[in-house]
Amino acid sequence: MKYLEYLKELRNRLLFSFSFMFLCFLFFFLNISLVVETLTHPLYELLNNKDNNRMIFTGLPEVFVSNLKVSFFVAFLFSLPIFIIQIILFTSPALYKKEKKVFVLVSIMSIIFFFLGILFAYFFLIPMIWSFFISYESFVDGSLPIQLESRYSEYMKLTMFLLLASGLSFEFPIIIIFLTKLGIFNEYFLKKNRKFFLIGILIFSALFTPPDIISQIGIAIPLIIFYEFSILFIKFFFDKKVKNVFHIFMEKSGLLRKNTYILKTRKLI
Repeated sequence: MKYLEYLKELRNRLLFSFSFMFLCFLFFFLNISLVVETLTHPLYELLNNKDNNRMIFTGLPEVFVSNLKVSFFVAFLFSLPIFIIQIILFTSPALYKKEKKVFVLVSIMSIIFFFLGILFAYFFLIPMIWSFFISYESFVDGSLPIQLESRYSEYMKLTMFLLLASGLSFEFPIIIIFLTKLGIFNEYFLKKNRKFFLIGILIFSALFTPPDIISQIGIAIPLIIFYEFSILFIKFFFDKKVKNVFHIFMEKSGLLRKNTYILKTRKLI
């Protein structure tokens, strides 16, 4: 019977979260002009006082469908803290006091860093990318001008993509520190496998950004900085003698002898 009570509580919390998101969706869809003005502001600043300071659409339902997607995207962002809070409230009774503190702290920091990533993309990354693309406009005498006419749906899709990618990338240090707290990573492991993490960062930047080098660099550089920052944070705030799960497995399986010289040279404990 307890399982039924848990399922009922989970259903109620999910129903509350999705209801909140639906209300947010209705609000933003009914006030879509404010949302569009906010999302198009970086491009407007670059095209201000130009002849091509407008957007076009080539299909009758294009703007309507794009507005639906934008409204859902913004509603999801505003509902994300509610989902996280409901997850905390649902799982906290099953956690010990120390586990609950760690879980709550990680959840709060995840929300904060996610929105910091969105702000980073909105105020720095997106204007930089738009400025790079617009620089290819050409007005040479004696030739046809090359001038931007931004398509509404493409612009909104690209903007939402960059905002989401930047928000997710800012979760990187939280994930590393959390896995270190669980004993999966440690300072030595992160330093030894730095090249593999860097390759993973470049792959992530290539997959979750538009196919241009500027946006990829704009995502990759913060991730690399976060990676190095995480190593420093772990170095100063985590006990160096804490073993990770790989080292514990090696010791118990006999693959790693408890020899003082080996442990010191490899810095496993």
